[in-house]
Amino acid sequence: MGLRSRLILSFVLVILVSLGITAVFANFAVNNSLDSLAASRLNDKAVPVFIQLRAVLRSQANMDQAWPLIQEQAEASDLNIYFYDSAGKLIRQTSENDTSGGVPHSLFTKTQVGTRPLKGNFIGEDGKMYLYAAFSLSGYPRVKEASGADWLVLSTSLTSTESILSDLMRPIMLAGLVALILSVILAFFLARSVYQPVGRVKRAAAGMAAGKYDQEVPVEGPGEIREMAASFNEMAKQVKNSQQTLRDFVADVSHELRTPLTSIKGFAQAIHDGTAQSKESVDKASGIIEEESQRMIRLVNNLLELSKLESGQLEMHKEEVDLKEVIEQTREIFDLRAAEKGLFIVTDLEPLPPVLGDIDRFEQVFANLLDNAIKHSERGGTVTIRGRHPAAETVEISVIDTGQGMTKEQMSHVFERFYHGEGQGERPGTGLGLAIARQIALSHGGDIRVSSQVGKGAEFTVRLPSMDTLKYGKT
Repeated sequence: MGLRSRLILSFVLVILVSLGITAVFANFAVNNSLDSLAASRLNDKAVPVFIQLRAVLRSQANMDQAWPLIQEQAEASDLNIYFYDSAGKLIRQTSENDTSGGVPHSLFTKTQVGTRPLKGNFIGEDGKMYLYAAFSLSGYPRVKEASGADWLVLSTSLTSTESILSDLMRPIMLAGLVALILSVILAFFLARSVYQPVGRVKRAAAGMAAGKYDQEVPVEGPGEIREMAASFNEMAKQVKNSQQTLRDFVADVSHELRTPLTSIKGFAQAIHDGTAQSKESVDKASGIIEEESQRMIRLVNNLLELSKLESGQLEMHKEEVDLKEVIEQTREIFDLRAAEKGLFIVTDLEPLPPVLGDIDRFEQVFANLLDNAIKHSERGGTVTIRGRHPAAETVEISVIDTGQGMTKEQMSHVFERFYHGEGQGERPGTGLGLAIARQIALSHGGDIRVSSQVGKGAEFTVRLPSMDTLKYGKT
C-alpha cells in the first residue's frame, strides 16, 4: 500500500471513529432525554387520571357501568389502564391488544396509601420497555367495591420514544454519511497535498541514484514537507558539488601524474632501446626516473595526509608549544635557500603565549608558507615572519612576501588542491602544501587567511587559539 493510500485510509479511519463515538454518545444522550421526558409525562398524567377514574367509579354502581367511561379516559390520556387484585391477578384492562404481559408481581407485595403512586419501569413479554404508575385502592372502599380490585395501574410503552429516537437518528445518520463523504474528499486532497511533494522528492532521489545530480524540488506544501524539500535541495547541491569535486580531483591527479609518468616512460624507453648508451646518458636518465618517482611518492603521501587531516584520522601529539622557537627552527632550514635566491628572511615577533598543538605539524605549516613565499618572491626581495598577540585568546603568525601578488580570483582558490595559480605556467610542487597547512590549522582550532594585491606581494596569516583559550574555554 502506497503512502497516498495509507494517508487516505488513516483519515477515513479517524473520521469513522469520530463519527461512531459521536453517534453513540448522541444516541445515549437523546435516549436518556426521551426516557426522562416520557417518565415526566406519565407523572404529569397519572394523578389527574387517577382522580378522574376514582370519581367515575364512585358515581357508578359497578364496573360494567363505569367501563365505557374508563375506556374513554384511557384513549384520551393515551394510557393502558389495569385493575389487579391483591394477589396480582389481572381483573380487567382497557387495551385488548396489550402484549406487555402486565406489571411484575413484585409490585403487589408493597403497601401504598393515598394519591402518591408507586412508579417504575419493566420489560414486557414483548421485549419492550414500559413505564407504570400503580395506585393502591385500599384507602378507597367505595372505589374498591365498585371495581372489585385492589390496585389501579396506569402504564405507557416507550415505543413512542423509540419512534422519536429513530426519527431523530435518521437525519443524524444521514448528516454523518454526508460528512463522511465530504471528509473523504477532503482527506483525498489533504493526502494529495502531502503525497505530491513527497513523490517529487522520491522521483528526484531516484534521479540522483541514476547519476542525474542536477535535481531540485519545489519547496511547497505543509511546513514539515517544505523543510524536507529544502533539506533535499541542500543535500542534492552538496552531492552535486561532491561529485564535481571528485571529478576535478581525478582530473587533477591524472594531470599531476601525467608529467612524471611521461618522463619516467621516456627515459626508461631510452635506456631499454639503447638510445641512452653512454654511462653519462644512462646516469642522467636514471636520475630523472628516480626524481620523478620521488615526486609521485610525495604527491601520493601528501594526498593521503590531506585526506586524513580532512577526515580527522591523522594522529596529533598535542603539547604546549613555543611558537617563537618553532619559527626560528623553521627559518634556519630556509635561510640557505633564501640566500641562494638573493632573498632576506626577517622575523618580527612579539612575546607570544604558548599554544597547544603538535610541534611537528606546526613546523610543517610554517615550512609550507615559507616555501610558498620564497617561490613567489623575486631576487632581492624580502620574506617577513611577523608574530602578534592581538587578543588574550588569539595568536597570529603572518608570512609576508614581496612577490607578484594575487588577484581576488586567485585568492579564492589558493587553498584548493593542486592549485598553482593562473597565467604563470608550470611551477614545481604538488599544489597541496597550502591545502595541507590550512587543514592542520583547522585541526588545531585555528585557520589561515590570505590577503594580497597584484604587484604588492601576499600575506598568509595563521590564527591559533592560545593556551588560555583552551584552558578556560574562552572564545
